Amino acid sequence: MRRALRTLTIWSFIWFTALASAFPAGAQETEADQEAVEVENGNLINAVVDEMIVADDLEILLVPLTAEELSQIAGTWQSYVRSRLEEVAQVNLQLRSASGTREDSLRSQLSSLNDSGSDILNNYRLVLEAWTLKGAKAEELEPHTDYILALKTGALKTTDLQTLFQNAWAWLFSWDGGVGLLMAGLGVLLAVWAMMFIARMVRRVTERGLNKIPTISRMLKRFIATAVYWAVFVLGILVVLALFGVNVTPLFAVLGGLSFILGFALQETLGNLASGLMIMVLKPFDTGDYIQVGGSSGFVDEMSVVSTKIRTFDNQIIIVPNSKIWGDVITNVSASEERRVDLVFGIAYSDNAAQAIEVLKDLVARHQLCLKTPEPEIFVGELGDNSVNIFCRPWVSVR
Repeated sequence: MRRALRTLTIWSFIWFTALASAFPAGAQETEADQEAVEVENGNLINAVVDEMIVADDLEILLVPLTAEELSQIAGTWQSYVRSRLEEVAQVNLQLRSASGTREDSLRSQLSSLNDSGSDILNNYRLVLEAWTLKGAKAEELEPHTDYILALKTGALKTTDLQTLFQNAWAWLFSWDGGVGLLMAGLGVLLAVWAMMFIARMVRRVTERGLNKIPTISRMLKRFIATAVYWAVFVLGILVVLALFGVNVTPLFAVLGGLSFILGFALQETLGNLASGLMIMVLKPFDTGDYIQVGGSSGFVDEMSVVSTKIRTFDNQIIIVPNSKIWGDVITNVSASEERRVDLVFGIAYSDNAAQAIEVLKDLVARHQLCLKTPEPEIFVGELGDNSVNIFCRPWVSVR
């Protein structure tokens, strides 16, 4: 027992000694790590506020910084812009009284200052954009945005016409200016054409797949193919805009707001849309069918998600909203492959009705379009005021 207690005491001493030595070491390691992080953060901020940094590198280095750090960095870049504009202002003052070789030298110096100032101003904007994405408040950003706006107005007022013309000419033929804008425009046009081509190809593949499904109506196939085309095209355009640096996130917010507003403003149109989708899915009729609906009758020429176009026998076009069709009784004359034709023949009371019935039976039997089964019905249907009416009801194929 004593031996066990002695062993336990020794191990307890060793354990507490190890803990006592571990905690200071851990504290030292934590302090060392913290110092390393501080040094790393200091190096990152020093790199971000480097006046000669390239815009592409700056955009990458701005990602890990916090909003508080970006607010201080924005002030630093604002001071760079102010310092460069002060140099530009001094050169502009000297240009007013300069001439000859001195004027050419000053204009060359001014052009160089404008180029470097443009790069600094662009980096300043990148910092403000990163700060905005990190949750900068409007009242914090307002002094910076007002300062940039005032710079543009002041530059136009204080720069002479010759310098403005030279700057405009240089911008027109620079990759950051007119040439770049032209190439971007051509790139957008090429991308739009490519998206249209891809959307057409996807639509054709979709149509081929839908044609293998016999239970889907032609109207629904056309609707699905069109929806796929526009979905691919719109998504492709959004991807292209994102590749060109356009922030597409606000577009989704705008679309969400518009859909909410249009949902109230276009309730009847949305009802037609829902009715059109129900007609396409449940397929009470298809294009080419002869229907009777809503007091109108004719062949279905075309159907959209909003309305249906019906062509009458006298070649009139009737546009019926889908909600009117779906909410009414639909008679599809072309739905069945076989249809009965109801004919009425009147004979005089002095004529032989039995003989007339036999003549009609013979005509129906010899007619190529009349079916043998179901058998035709021929009988005296009614006694009119001036004639005996014989009903003749043969069956024909509508295909």
